[in-house]
Amino acid sequence: MELFSEKGYHGTNTKEIAASAGVSTGSFYSYYKDKRAVFLDSLIIYNNTLVERIDTYLDGVDFQSMDKIDFIREVIDSLIFSHKVFTEFHKELAVMYNSDPEVQALMDTQFDFGRRKTLDYLLKNSQGLKVDNIEAASVIVFETLNRVVDIIVFSPQTSDVEQLKTELAKMLVTYLYK
Repeated sequence: MELFSEKGYHGTNTKEIAASAGVSTGSFYSYYKDKRAVFLDSLIIYNNTLVERIDTYLDGVDFQSMDKIDFIREVIDSLIFSHKVFTEFHKELAVMYNSDPEVQALMDTQFDFGRRKTLDYLLKNSQGLKVDNIEAASVIVFETLNRVVDIIVFSPQTSDVEQLKTELAKMLVTYLYK
């Protein structure tokens, strides 16, 4: 992930990957077919790390007793925290998503997992929801959170991050709850 983050997928070669792993190039090929296979494994590790970091961050939060805006801000903070692992790798994923169908399929699986987790949260905390279709709402919430967090983490800041988080939280609470 570090090499792909630093040099990009196309700028990294198998000799560098093998050296970074502390094995010979010949040994590399006994584990992997090519650098693409390493990239795909790296993507799976990245996705697992992302989910683990979000879950770990949110494990200590008592959502039932929290104000809804504070809760959404905690979710946003957990997503920001989790995305700060291998930031450059994430940027490379965006490029690979559009050029490699297998990367796209793995990323789409991860996005689907995020949408399901969002739906699970909404189902567990459905008291006071005002949306007509909870499944559609989970997609809207997930995609909105995902896009704004990407802007916060990966784009040059054009506005105050705390204000973005507050406005996003207020918007989602107004949309979701009575």
